[in-house]
Amino acid sequence: MAVRSRRSKTFAILAVVAAILLLVRLWLAPPEQHDEILFFGGDIETVTSGRVEALLVRDGRIAAIGTLETVSALTSNSAQQIDLAGRTLLPGLIEPHTHPVATAQFGATVDVSGFTHQSRAAVMTTLKEAADDWTPNGWVIAFGWDPVMVDDLEPPTLEELDALAPDKPLVILTQMMHDAYANSAALEVAGITATTPDPKGGEFVKDETGKLTGVVREVAAIGALFSKVPSPPEGSMDLLVNLQLGAYARAGFTTIAAAGLVGSAPDQIGMVKRLSAARDAPVQLAIYGLPHQVPSAAAPEKPSVPGALIGVKYWMDGSPYAGGAAVEDPYEDSALTRERLHLKPGHSGALNYELETFRMHFTDYHRRGFQIAVHVQGERAVDRVLDVVEGVLKAHPRKDHRHRLEHNALITNTQLKRAESLGVTTSFFVDHVTFYGHRLPEIFGADRTARYMPTRSALDTGMRISLHSDNPATPIGPFRTFAAAVTRQPLRGGDQIAPDQALTRLEALRAMTINAAWQLGLEAERGSLDIGKAADLVIVSSNPLTTSDTGLAAIKAEATWIAGRPVDRRKTTSANAALLWGTLKAIF
Repeated sequence: MAVRSRRSKTFAILAVVAAILLLVRLWLAPPEQHDEILFFGGDIETVTSGRVEALLVRDGRIAAIGTLETVSALTSNSAQQIDLAGRTLLPGLIEPHTHPVATAQFGATVDVSGFTHQSRAAVMTTLKEAADDWTPNGWVIAFGWDPVMVDDLEPPTLEELDALAPDKPLVILTQMMHDAYANSAALEVAGITATTPDPKGGEFVKDETGKLTGVVREVAAIGALFSKVPSPPEGSMDLLVNLQLGAYARAGFTTIAAAGLVGSAPDQIGMVKRLSAARDAPVQLAIYGLPHQVPSAAAPEKPSVPGALIGVKYWMDGSPYAGGAAVEDPYEDSALTRERLHLKPGHSGALNYELETFRMHFTDYHRRGFQIAVHVQGERAVDRVLDVVEGVLKAHPRKDHRHRLEHNALITNTQLKRAESLGVTTSFFVDHVTFYGHRLPEIFGADRTARYMPTRSALDTGMRISLHSDNPATPIGPFRTFAAAVTRQPLRGGDQIAPDQALTRLEALRAMTINAAWQLGLEAERGSLDIGKAADLVIVSSNPLTTSDTGLAAIKAEATWIAGRPVDRRKTTSANAALLWGTLKAIF
């Protein structure tokens, strides 16, 4: 069986592909840009002013909306005319929480995910074949280990990992990126021993005798492990990340937010800024840097600037599917939690930061004007963050701070009301319902499953909410995310998950457009089809406000525009010529 890998070959082969793409790029002309564009012939959903018949773009901005007769009268004879032919025009979609650099790097790793594997035996076969194959940097890096989606996926022992790759470093990162498994060779190269102190917010797990188990837990510890992975050739990461940005564009996104630039590439903020500022950038970006990536004297940048550093990202707890959520009541005692996740009865997860440590960090960035986004899954994690926010706001009041709680699997009604009163906003990872909904009762029990990802309760407080996919934790698929919020239906069947938390179609669309724009400070420029706003647009195959429930996830984006510029969505041209040439020179 061939090794399942998103980019299973070497960076040398990448160079050959780059050369071919370079020739194709020179041959293929980019889409022509027009000063005026008239859209008509299908549903045009503004999300703020209802449905209109026609929309006019002039000089990159929305100049008119309304009836076809009215808008046509304002249109010059030289305008490009686009007949939607029954398709739908929407505001460009906005992804407020994703990880483009990590996704680009994981695209070059061995795929062991539950999306492509159904058994532990299949996963281990893939790993063995990858370990036996030649690797460009001497390491075997796998991504997607998922004991919730793959029913019999027991954690690997250190002995198993060493047997798979006795002579080269091997690292397996879990699907939710909060745990990793490393063999002895990888631990040795990383300088991790039984006496290595755990970093703040992370753990090098040991057994009862004090020996390393190969389990590396949470972002800080995983970062220490990956810091020793050799960097790819200079320039190649720019190429891979730009290809990844093209994937967001092909899905219908015009703006994304990098909610923590995780990965092993150097100067990730600088790289993302360069790519976002390019004249032909596939999407616009906003950045939430990790604390160590944000210079001590830095101030937040204007959100409308391409690649703006607008915030800082923290993880207060971990993944619900690895026992990492800091819950109020213990995890459910079930066969899944005992035998697959190996959680002891009474397990309730852990907080990554002590109260005073987090308060110190939060205060610093808050006073400097940054927006702070914090990963929270369990109730205790939410309480820790809200306690700090409340104290900091009393000491250092700041209007319209828009601090964010991310994911919010088990946030309660009381906590949502408290968050709204403090001006804190929420972004929900509803794809958990799609991929893991069928296992939630075994992990959290019936009562907590009945309030999982409480999007309706959040809206009912009056707060603005957004939706995200946390890619690469789940694949890019905005209308799958939309469907999850509307239908609450698990992919593998069974009952709806917390059906009373479902959103209406318009609420879900607003959560992926104007509300997400507001969370990023972009509501005056993007997120709706209002006169005067930048013409960030997407044509989709059918209208998500009227398509049947079963057809929602199948909706496809067919064209996007950023400020009136048509985005070249072809895979061959997402790798622009300058990046291709730089990569070729670096490799050879």
